[in-house]
Amino acid sequence: MARLFQRSGKWWLDYTDHTGARVRRPGSTDKSAAGKMLSDALTSTERRKAGMIQADPAQAKRELSKQITEYVDHLKAGGRASRYINLVDLRLQRAARVAHWHRLADITPAGIAAFLAILQKDKRTPKTINDARSDVSAFLTWCVERGKLESNPCAAIPRVKDKRDKTRRALSPLECRALIRSAPERRKLVYLTLIYTGIRRSEAAALRWGYVHLDGLNPFVELPASITKSGKSERVPLVPQLAESLRQAAEGREPGEPVFRSIPKMRTFVGDLKDAGIERVDERGRTVVLHSLRHSLATMLAASKVPMAVAQRIMRHSDIRLTAGTYTDDALLPMAEAMKSLPAIIDIMPQPQVVAATGTADAVPSGVPFVPENVPSSGHHGARRGKGKGAEVTDAAVLGTISHFREHCGRQESNLQDLSATGT
Repeated sequence: MARLFQRSGKWWLDYTDHTGARVRRPGSTDKSAAGKMLSDALTSTERRKAGMIQADPAQAKRELSKQITEYVDHLKAGGRASRYINLVDLRLQRAARVAHWHRLADITPAGIAAFLAILQKDKRTPKTINDARSDVSAFLTWCVERGKLESNPCAAIPRVKDKRDKTRRALSPLECRALIRSAPERRKLVYLTLIYTGIRRSEAAALRWGYVHLDGLNPFVELPASITKSGKSERVPLVPQLAESLRQAAEGREPGEPVFRSIPKMRTFVGDLKDAGIERVDERGRTVVLHSLRHSLATMLAASKVPMAVAQRIMRHSDIRLTAGTYTDDALLPMAEAMKSLPAIIDIMPQPQVVAATGTADAVPSGVPFVPENVPSSGHHGARRGKGKGAEVTDAAVLGTISHFREHCGRQESNLQDLSATGT
């Protein structure tokens, strides 16, 4: 049953919604407009009965801050880490404040693009801008799933491309060793753990002795979902050196006690770098921060030829591109040694004297580099007919020609050096 009725000069809607409940709500002072509203309401009811997601117009008019609060409660109910939830809440509230979004209906593709442009104008990094976009998009996707919006207006907004050079650098193994040796005793274990596990600062601060398992054949550190960035329970294997250091430090400690009494602040870390003789900023302008120790682990894994898929699991990255690109410092990889390990394509052979193809001694004019027109391909020996009438080129002739060409280049280089010495 559906009808319009008039009350106090306004036309009201009277219909049954998709749940079977009777709905009476004000429409418009204009009967035709109220009729259109009733028709839309009935269409929405039929779509909902068919299982199709249909946005509730009333939800788009609700105060945005209340919608964000409901989303935050949803994240809490899902068991997400408190640190992550607080960060998302702050970002969404800030986005609403900066972009002047008061209702859900205020969030449009143009509005989101304008908000990201404001962040760029404020010289925020591409990562910060993309994180803000991801948080807004996740919130709007949740709104679509709850029938608050028809579609996600953020879906049409592309991510910002990061064309900057890397701003952080990893520490080399020698620098890591120098840092551990010179650091005060109370911070040695902290740095050693960060280097060999790659755990983040917040995870290290929340680490308890009950999470450290040292008795098994393969010692590991357990990271509960409540302290990880991903919100998932994870574990990190321990190298023998770190396991032994933790075993010594664990004596007399209770499972609920924190593993580290404190995590060095940036000022303290910079002081420890200076004491270790480590330059904080390199010639390329890249800096060393505490998170660089996580970069050091990724780089050492790559330099040790650990398969990238395994390194990704150790680093606990959701995307292997983070492990291979962002966290691996190419400057510390043994690229020269890698090139030397490539298989030989040609054999290095002794270079014989020039042997003319026709048997004459003046086949290659003195001082003039000669390149034969047809050079035998690899794997074929003996003579091959050239383009010139009756001309043949042997392997020995090719090698001799190359030798003569090198001698010619050497004489030219010597002449240039003589000219340079005389100031010409």
